[in-house]
Amino acid sequence: MVSKEVGSVSMAAGELTDQAESSIRVTDRAAYAGSSSSAVETAPAPAPRKQDILSKPILKRFAVNVASLFSLHVANMLLPLLTVPYVVRIIGPERLGLLNFSQAFVAYFTLLINYGFDMASVRAIAANRDNAEVKNRVFSEVIFGKSALWVVSTIIFAVISSFVDEFRAHYWLHICTYIGTIGIVFFPVWLYQAMENLGRVALFNTIIKVLVTLTVFIFIQQPEDYVYQNLSLSLSQVMVSFVAFFVAVKRFNIHFSWPTMAQMTKRFRDDSTLFFTSVVATIYAGSNIFLLGMFSTPYNVGIFSAGTRIVGIAQAFVSLALNQAFFPIVANAFGQSEEKGLTIVRTIFFPVTLLMMLVSAGIWLIAPIFISMFYGAKFEEAVLVLRIVALLPITLGLNNLFGVHTMLSLRMDKAFFRISAVGSIVSLSLNALFIQRFGHVGVACSWVITEAFVTTSFYVYLRYKGIEVVKLSYLQEAITFSKSRLAVLFKQQS
Repeated sequence: MVSKEVGSVSMAAGELTDQAESSIRVTDRAAYAGSSSSAVETAPAPAPRKQDILSKPILKRFAVNVASLFSLHVANMLLPLLTVPYVVRIIGPERLGLLNFSQAFVAYFTLLINYGFDMASVRAIAANRDNAEVKNRVFSEVIFGKSALWVVSTIIFAVISSFVDEFRAHYWLHICTYIGTIGIVFFPVWLYQAMENLGRVALFNTIIKVLVTLTVFIFIQQPEDYVYQNLSLSLSQVMVSFVAFFVAVKRFNIHFSWPTMAQMTKRFRDDSTLFFTSVVATIYAGSNIFLLGMFSTPYNVGIFSAGTRIVGIAQAFVSLALNQAFFPIVANAFGQSEEKGLTIVRTIFFPVTLLMMLVSAGIWLIAPIFISMFYGAKFEEAVLVLRIVALLPITLGLNNLFGVHTMLSLRMDKAFFRISAVGSIVSLSLNALFIQRFGHVGVACSWVITEAFVTTSFYVYLRYKGIEVVKLSYLQEAITFSKSRLAVLFKQQS
């Protein structure tokens, strides 16, 4: 599913170059241990004790951040979902397809605006939380860089929307969708993530989403009003971004300063691999609706969008909430030693896999009920799409575990990029074969096959490098450790 969060899901997916953040490291261990070829050289450390790695304070902070991020991104999807039964019965499958195609189109500009800043800044600030100079410098560079890229994106958007017939036909719809990119510039979720302080963001987001959701019932009264759906989503993004921006500046005592040309040149150069990794990841994970819209009909786009909506909520937990909340903890552990980081990844593998299997099974079972209840009889074909993509939570969970948490924390960025690039080629090839013959069903199959291919490739590469993330011998260890840590976490305070 493509949405304005694709930049965040790629958020959720692009990472750091071998050289990135070298200008702002304070010590050899300040950046998350390792490079593309080897870990940062540090003095030998004793084998980590698991109770030290995931202590009670860390688990509490992790649980709060997971809940905050999950509520934030579910609010982005669930609250608009509450309006679906009302909206789709007015606008129908074709106009729903146009709405989602417009979001897919604008998602490419979101990708450009985000560049590789988000995850790079998380890694830099998370390793230097108490260093005001580093925080201010990174904040200033990211905001300035995103603002500059927004100007470039706006020019490109205006040219395409004005002179390309396919886009000019729905010019105002695309403008309503594009307004949301302003929020992409100023929403410092990466700062809250690095500081592991996301509760307020979730609160602001939820309040504003509730208000905006109510406006949908006011403004969408007839089929021609469908553009207000994307407009309301865009305005909500902008509002919550400004609130979160000013709260972050005050809460974390941030002082903006104009970065020099040399600083910005280095920032763009260092984060370039992150950007290109996000591009190729978006091609295989985020271009399905765009390609379907370009080479098929709005009806097919509408059916595919309906069939993948609930999977987006699962993605919010897997690729956004769990990933963003867990990434700083893993990165900090890898910054101490490779073994500490791997211990966390190995410990969480089996619980995450089991959870995602349950999520996938649940989605498969409720597919007919969900489509019938929220979309109605006109969207009956979406049931098959939903049951196909129900496999995605499993592949996405393992993809993040092998790729983001392990390979990128070990600075295997180039390998991550190459695998993602091959995945993009696989995705484009499959879509070229499937779209004309199978329409929305073909795109769903292409998505699942590509994600499975990329996830398997990450695992095989780690094995090739001698890194064992999955071992049956870790199962009992993970069960025992998880039970003991959860008991500590939820034990009532005396």
